Amino acid sequence: MKIMEQYIGQIVMMSSLAVMAVLLILFGLMGFANEMGTIGRADYTYLAAITYTALRLPFQLYQLFPLSALLGTMLGLGMLANSSELIVIRAAGVSIPRIVYSVMKSMSLLILIVIFIGEVIAPPAQQYAVHTRIKALESKISLNTDYGLWARDGDTYIHVQRVENDGQLIGIKLYRFDEQYKMQSLLQAETGVFDGTQWVLHNAQQSYISDTGVLTRKIPELKWSSLLAPDLINVVSVKPETLSSYKLLGYIDYLKVNGLESAQYELALWNRLFMPFTIIAMVLIAVPFVFGSQRHGGIGQKIVLGFLIGMAFFIIDRLAGQVGLVYNLPVSFAAALPTILVLTGAGWLFKRIR
Repeated sequence: MKIMEQYIGQIVMMSSLAVMAVLLILFGLMGFANEMGTIGRADYTYLAAITYTALRLPFQLYQLFPLSALLGTMLGLGMLANSSELIVIRAAGVSIPRIVYSVMKSMSLLILIVIFIGEVIAPPAQQYAVHTRIKALESKISLNTDYGLWARDGDTYIHVQRVENDGQLIGIKLYRFDEQYKMQSLLQAETGVFDGTQWVLHNAQQSYISDTGVLTRKIPELKWSSLLAPDLINVVSVKPETLSSYKLLGYIDYLKVNGLESAQYELALWNRLFMPFTIIAMVLIAVPFVFGSQRHGGIGQKIVLGFLIGMAFFIIDRLAGQVGLVYNLPVSFAAALPTILVLTGAGWLFKRIR
């Protein structure tokens, strides 16, 4: 019995790894093709583009693994079904729950490895990839950290606390120095929006520093021309999903202490916490599809079906998160809802095949 369980587990594991390899190659090629238009600009070479693409693969592996687990389980069990091995296994007295246990036992090791990659390897690799790309493309961007973006524009040093998904700047500070590196002025603004030609700062406060003292004035709206173009902002901003759980916890605490909105980062944290359950749900929903269609449908149809389920989950996952943020729903519920729906669907399908 143990040999049979190991055999089933190995087939599913190898199928999942094969699917993962194919997906990584496809996404890697697409990522490199997307960089082709940038190669040749400034110091951005073919080697830099390849390095950038390769450094992003661990994060893509982490994101794609639920789909890989789904397709791998369907493919592995589908091959056993098409060769009639699954029928023999069932005739030998191996129940469906036992087969599910064999699959989950083998997938547990992959889940642990993927979680390790997503938490330890992928975040610094992703951030290093972005930093090296920006360094090659735009030397004026000096530092991009988890706690904001630093840049230099002539004699002005710029700090942006946070960048929203729509490109809006939050918490802007402009430090201006003279030739002797003495601070001449400090401009602070709550938000900044690009109007197509320049930035428009809202609720600004400008302080002029001199030997006689500091003169401060408030400006409801102020035009600001800067090197920080929206396309550059979108590239250098730290995206919540690329941070590890540890960094997300620290950043959420930082935002709350400073009275800033943290829902987007809380959603990213809950998505990471639910990742193991999402993978388990994908494996569970794959099993009844294979057993429910042993007499019709080949491997190709199973792969297409699995891909469609994976795409549907991806879309629902993104929609649930954003809808939850818009309507102020608990972020834990918004993050868990897609996985709950998949587990519910898997339970219903298991009842049908029984």
